[in-house]
Amino acid sequence: RHTPVFEFQVRDARGEAIVARRGGIEWHTLLVPVPALRSTYIVQAVDSTIGKPRLSTEKERKFLDSATGLRVAVAPWDDGRQAALSLRFDDSHPTHLTKAIPILRQYDFRGTFMINPGPDEPGSRRRSTFHMHRDEWEAVAKTGDHEFANHSAHHRGAAGDDDMDAEIGDAARVIWKMTPGRSPLMALNLGGGTQWATSRTLRNYLDKYHQFDASGGSLGMDDTYGNRVNTFRQHLNRHIEGRGWCRIHFHYIGEGLSSSEANFRAALDVVKEHETSLWIAGMADIYKYQIESSTASLSLVESLDHRLVFRLSCQTDPELYDELLTIEVTPPPDWPADRIRMRDSQGEAVTLKKISGQTVLRCRVAPRSAAYTIELSN
Repeated sequence: RHTPVFEFQVRDARGEAIVARRGGIEWHTLLVPVPALRSTYIVQAVDSTIGKPRLSTEKERKFLDSATGLRVAVAPWDDGRQAALSLRFDDSHPTHLTKAIPILRQYDFRGTFMINPGPDEPGSRRRSTFHMHRDEWEAVAKTGDHEFANHSAHHRGAAGDDDMDAEIGDAARVIWKMTPGRSPLMALNLGGGTQWATSRTLRNYLDKYHQFDASGGSLGMDDTYGNRVNTFRQHLNRHIEGRGWCRIHFHYIGEGLSSSEANFRAALDVVKEHETSLWIAGMADIYKYQIESSTASLSLVESLDHRLVFRLSCQTDPELYDELLTIEVTPPPDWPADRIRMRDSQGEAVTLKKISGQTVLRCRVAPRSAAYTIELSN
């Protein structure tokens, strides 16, 4: 699910980092302005996975107990869904308030809104559409049915380290203030068509502001690309078959804009057809679950004929990673589902949900290291 990611820094002959320019969605393409003098420069790869949780193996995320015949596993996606889907909307455009959000609510789908919450800047002709409709955006935030993400403060790029820090940090602070009580972890997309000048790695800004990079792997749904609905259908089917995370993004919704309302609804109809297979959630929700589940492990602590104790071990920071994990329990044929009980280490009951037509039972637990007991009641 995850592969090592390398970033690049440019250093001068003294070993000091110098400024390089990059595109918002082409971060690994560097343009390095240097004086017209003979000198030596070093392009250095930096492993951005250092310090991150270790990925567990598939074997570590499940076990079969020979004494009881119970199988226990961490589900790859919430509620045992086959794949995950995020619906992203960029630029905090007014049509997100008038079209996208009302239509998403009709379908009962959750969206991720990449906002640019910076105020008007002195001397600039740009006007903040977010600030023109701030009360409406704050009303959306209060409902909690959609997710906000960082698209930088002004969607203009940055001219240096401090400017880039402010563009990312100021936007993050606005979102944190609008969504109190939520994990500070959020998606960051620096935006197409923007240029960013910095001597630092992107990882520096991601770690400082609890962001994760959401710039790649998403299918653009603008009508100008052509045949979007059919392309999306094929794209979604591939992700369902591969049990992965399908990401698509929209810009402006409406006639004569990036995506017509008819095509937007048609894409959501495709989602509706596959709804039972999909976990449709915000990008941070999905990212948190992906990291939690792929770094978790299960181990058997104690086993008797009709009782076992297992331990869930988690590596993620509880202040950032708070998406409930789904545990799947598959009992042997001689264990009636209605007599199976599960308790946490404090003896509190954990609700096990039976899935119609399936033998598997599912429950949601906090992504924290803890012991659980499963037993067959009298």
